[in-house]
Amino acid sequence: MESRLSRLETVQAMLLEIGQLSTAGGDITEFIRAVHRSLGRIMYAANFYVALSEREDDSVRFVYFVDEVDPTPDPEERVTLASPDQSPTAWVMLNRRTLVMTAAEHNARGDGSSWGLGSTAEHWLGCPLLDRQHQALGAIVIQSYSAEHRFNDEDQALFALLANHVSNALQGLQSMDRLERAVHERTALLEQRNVALQEAQSELVRQEKLASLGRLVAGVAHEINTPLGICVTATSHLVQELKLTREELAAGEMTAESLEQFFDIVDQSLRIMTTNTQRAAALVRSFKQVAVDQSSDDIRSFDLKKYLSEVLLSLQPKLKGRPVKVEVDCGPDIKLESFPGAVSQVVTNMLMNSLVHGFEGDQSGVIVIKGALEGDTVVLDYSDNGAGMDAETLAKLFDPFFTTRRGSGGSGLGAHILYNLVTGALGGTVKVDSAPGQGLQYHLRFPRSRRKEKVAA
Repeated sequence: MESRLSRLETVQAMLLEIGQLSTAGGDITEFIRAVHRSLGRIMYAANFYVALSEREDDSVRFVYFVDEVDPTPDPEERVTLASPDQSPTAWVMLNRRTLVMTAAEHNARGDGSSWGLGSTAEHWLGCPLLDRQHQALGAIVIQSYSAEHRFNDEDQALFALLANHVSNALQGLQSMDRLERAVHERTALLEQRNVALQEAQSELVRQEKLASLGRLVAGVAHEINTPLGICVTATSHLVQELKLTREELAAGEMTAESLEQFFDIVDQSLRIMTTNTQRAAALVRSFKQVAVDQSSDDIRSFDLKKYLSEVLLSLQPKLKGRPVKVEVDCGPDIKLESFPGAVSQVVTNMLMNSLVHGFEGDQSGVIVIKGALEGDTVVLDYSDNGAGMDAETLAKLFDPFFTTRRGSGGSGLGAHILYNLVTGALGGTVKVDSAPGQGLQYHLRFPRSRRKEKVAA
């Protein structure tokens, strides 16, 4: 009698603990593990498992499984729910009734075929886990592989009582678990889409850089055609004059005056060819340097003032025919050990932004680029006296894909690339000021040398 009373007190303490665990919330597996520990204090529970229903696809998960013989299944794996004739666990869930059987009864049910997937237990006890509408949440099972441990009527009644309390607790925990899993799945999906979006954005940025380089190639090629065309014309004229002079000499009609005229033509033609070939060579040199820098991620030493001249020379085709003057005020001997490609791309994007958005059509204007050194920090100020922009547009200037020229070929990536290059490759900061009719001003600050940072990285 005393032993029975002690057991009832233990059962009451166990049910109270289950209630407290259910109100505390938390992980379903941890809750069931605690239930298993409590159950072991009142009866033999070396082999114990809980299968929960996944109602949306008629599958089950063995969320908790402890067994002396059979291996533990993956708690996240969804297993198709068998028919009652194929599995005792399915029988309990689908019939929503308790099932108690011995090994002999188990084998008799199988009619010579396997009934269930696990090893046959000497004594098997399974109870359904039901919600308030008497629909199956799952099954809770305890079993023994030894004849020494069997479940009497009192054990069966206590286990059914336990199943009822676990059912009540699981309804709230399972709802929370499904919500958490849905949030986890949605978060994982959003992360995948975010990665895909970043990859697509990176590809668009890369294409925009290549397009910018392509426009530079087209502009320089067009610009080189002019001095080369002049050289071809001068050469053709010189060949024709040489032919006429030889004919005049062969006919004995050469005079001092005609020879002097020929020398003047030769001198003029050579000066024209020298001037224009030098101009073409300068364009090719600047284009080659800027193009190589923009397609390279290497650090090299360069003079800021000279390099700005190279960049602006390569941009002359864009400025040609526009009444826009570019002034450079850069201190001498500012030697950088950084990424010249980033510098050229930044200057190019700022200048093109001014030409496209700041100065409409034939509007005249002035662009000023100032470079100075403050300790080991380069200060690069860029300003134009163009149309400027309002506060709303200014706030979105560096946003990817934002453009006020969507229908005119604007990609909305120029200023975004500029920001990323200054803050990324150059390791600096960029600020921008503007107001309608007050032009646009960029203020850039970045370290003179990036070699130490690259070595450290």
